[in-house]
Amino acid sequence: MALCAGAAIIAGTAASASAQITGNLGTTSVAYGSPLAIQSINTGFGNAAGNNDSAGGSELDAAYGTVSGSNLDLFLAGNVENNGNHLNVFVNGGAVGQNVLAVPATGTMQTMNGSVFSPNFQATWAWDTNDYQGTFYSEEYTYSGPGSLTGGYVGSVAETSTGIIPTGTLPSGGGNPAFTSLAVNNNNASTMGAAGTAANPAAMLATTTGIELQIPLSVIGYTGGPIMVLADVNGGGDSYLSNQFLPGLAVGTGNLGGGGPYTGPSGGTFNFSNTPGEYFTVTVPEPASMGLLGTAALMLCARRRKA
Repeated sequence: MALCAGAAIIAGTAASASAQITGNLGTTSVAYGSPLAIQSINTGFGNAAGNNDSAGGSELDAAYGTVSGSNLDLFLAGNVENNGNHLNVFVNGGAVGQNVLAVPATGTMQTMNGSVFSPNFQATWAWDTNDYQGTFYSEEYTYSGPGSLTGGYVGSVAETSTGIIPTGTLPSGGGNPAFTSLAVNNNNASTMGAAGTAANPAAMLATTTGIELQIPLSVIGYTGGPIMVLADVNGGGDSYLSNQFLPGLAVGTGNLGGGGPYTGPSGGTFNFSNTPGEYFTVTVPEPASMGLLGTAALMLCARRRKA
């Protein structure tokens, strides 16, 4: 019976490996499973009040991710203050990318050019969005060949009166094509303590609202295997980095815009050249191999029943 129960579990895993996200975008879904990164330090950008479009602060509490069908789905629990603060997301899809950021001068992310990623991380896709008075303005930079990212401002999406952007909305109105859809629930009421002190992991995991991205694998230079991701909160114009990164930085770290060991040549740039592993990893399921394993286990179980 134990073997048959195990076979059923394996088969169930195989069946769900390619399942689509079924929860509300912008709110954590059981389809994501366990968090891939949990915030380590309390925000230096203020604590949000959680009043229908976060005012008073920005933070990143935890990161979740999965590959579903032909998309990379990311959920970043937390919020971005509606004063023009930015969320930056970088993906390494496996192709030859940029270890030192160099996006075209077609949006505000160019201010971050010169940022240095951890060893072994090469950005093949980048996203920038900022909330200004209830409208999210977004930039997207996609893989266009070895070491090359192209794109820029792709448009805007307005929140509803309750701080929500509905499921899978594609920004529009920009001068560059948009490929990635987003959803937002920007109503997080912060539970963080004094800036730079150790964050409470239980409180970080209790945050169930934030920003979700659905990114086609075709635009991230995906070559197979695990996908690496780095996320951060930046100030207006991408010119003053907070201490909110996922994965989290060392306890006691102040806003990078104010200087410190991770600061690059300006307040809007970072330098992780001496910081291995400053990214979280999304494991890509292998439905074909899991399906074969599940089928084999069920066949063995059936044979034993006949015997």
